[in-house]
Amino acid sequence: MKRSLYLSLILLAPLIARDNPFFATYESKKEKITSNCPDNKPQLESINYSLPDQARILKEVTFTIQNLDGSIETRKIEVDQSIDWHKSLTVSQTKNASYPHSTLDNAGSADFGFIRFDSKGKRLSIKTSDTLIRHFVLSNPNRIVLDFKNTSIFKITKKELGASPYLNVTVGNHGKFIRATITLDGRYSYTLNKTGEFISIICK
Repeated sequence: MKRSLYLSLILLAPLIARDNPFFATYESKKEKITSNCPDNKPQLESINYSLPDQARILKEVTFTIQNLDGSIETRKIEVDQSIDWHKSLTVSQTKNASYPHSTLDNAGSADFGFIRFDSKGKRLSIKTSDTLIRHFVLSNPNRIVLDFKNTSIFKITKKELGASPYLNVTVGNHGKFIRATITLDGRYSYTLNKTGEFISIICK
């Protein structure tokens, strides 16, 4: 009798085993994989969301965003307010109150005589006959720094650009080179291209 019972259990075991023991049992336990390079997506204009007819209180709103480095994070906003389900919810972008004079549609320029900066949208054009030695970024505040071979002596000068993402430019002498510091309105990656006396910077 016992021998028959053991034999039955051995025969039934393959029927209750998982197809692949190396995969997680539940979908939610699988490791999430994120891209390390943000995709190029169309600019957000406006999104409308129609509420279900039984909705009465909006408890919270959750945003899942992709960062500059491609990482994914979730931000939650507590609301806890009454709502009218007849009216849809709208998500849109407006001007950042922290930068009232900075818009993507504006253009700006700053002329220092031996070097000139012209911005339009996310592109900054620079004209100078001086040789570019190096370029790098600094944070707090976010800045792009350009060093040029030039031994001229002059006072540090700051001029406004006021066109997002480029707020202002400061140029100063550092002995064997001059440094141009471009202050940005946030954190960006950028590409730099040089052709003759022209340098082009595009923030992303």
